[in-house]
Amino acid sequence: MTKNQHAPAYTGDIAAQQVTSPEYSKENQELSFSEEQHAIWADLFAGVYQPYLLEHLCAEWKTGMDLLALDPLRIPTVSHLNGRITPRTGWSIERTVVRYTLADDWYKKFAQRVFLITDYLRTRDQMEFTPEPDMFHDIFGHLPFLTQEFYAKIEDKFAPAYMKATQEEREVIKRLAWYSTEFGLVVQENRFKVFGAGIISGRKELTRTIMEFYRLGRDNVIDFSQPVFPQLQSHFRVNRDNLHRIIDGVNSLHQKGQMSSADEGWNVVLGLYKKLGIDPDGMFGGEVILAPFDIETIARIPKTVYAFNPMLFVCESLEEMDILLDSYLKPIAMRA
Repeated sequence: MTKNQHAPAYTGDIAAQQVTSPEYSKENQELSFSEEQHAIWADLFAGVYQPYLLEHLCAEWKTGMDLLALDPLRIPTVSHLNGRITPRTGWSIERTVVRYTLADDWYKKFAQRVFLITDYLRTRDQMEFTPEPDMFHDIFGHLPFLTQEFYAKIEDKFAPAYMKATQEEREVIKRLAWYSTEFGLVVQENRFKVFGAGIISGRKELTRTIMEFYRLGRDNVIDFSQPVFPQLQSHFRVNRDNLHRIIDGVNSLHQKGQMSSADEGWNVVLGLYKKLGIDPDGMFGGEVILAPFDIETIARIPKTVYAFNPMLFVCESLEEMDILLDSYLKPIAMRA
């Protein structure tokens, strides 16, 4: 990931965006983009849409890409997106001037089955990684999934719970969304596959994650000739205390503003390993830590937007992700 010099130091709180332009109405959703913006879109698209990368993405994203029928050379219109999504899942797409700040307004839209896409595209100096979700992330990462009912049902879970949750529960809900639909992994064909839109739409995030898949095999942490998820669970159980120590240490670093870029962030994490007396090998030997999707552990993770993600979570299947999310979200959503 490249360092974004314009991103604020991340201290564990999401900086409020100063919105100076009016929000889009339903009548003015379409924008005109420059040829340079279309060229950036085309280069971003080509950078990820490579066979050696696509083989590591989950099957549902590939299905969704066929259904969404994106032009690899031109930024799509909102009309095109709605024409491909609304008849299939009932969700619709709207443009917004608001970048990812406080989540309340976004969840209100989610409750109406409206998925917001931002109105800006990253610049040339952010091609490998952008700390904020831009329209390429929103469209290329999320929307292929939103053509399919299973994903619509996952997204349907969050808003009803968020609206009835306490403030503390809302922070957990945001983390669960982050580590499922944004940075989630899933097992398919006995391999780790990328599900989260944040990984899919950031070429360096994606390649770094794929490198960890290979490292786990190279270092004999995971034997890919045997079922991989039970092995990951076993490593997690043995190392749970150290994982929680790392999370708590990273949380402290976030609050000091020391995790505001990925490049700095990983060096800080390696220093934290040394401070905690944790050897950087085995489960901890890569640039990303993979762990089973565990709600207690995810709830400990600091708020993450401009921040480096030192840990990613794996579900045994998308069906299991659905069950795990329900276990936390449904009781909250059903409150009177």
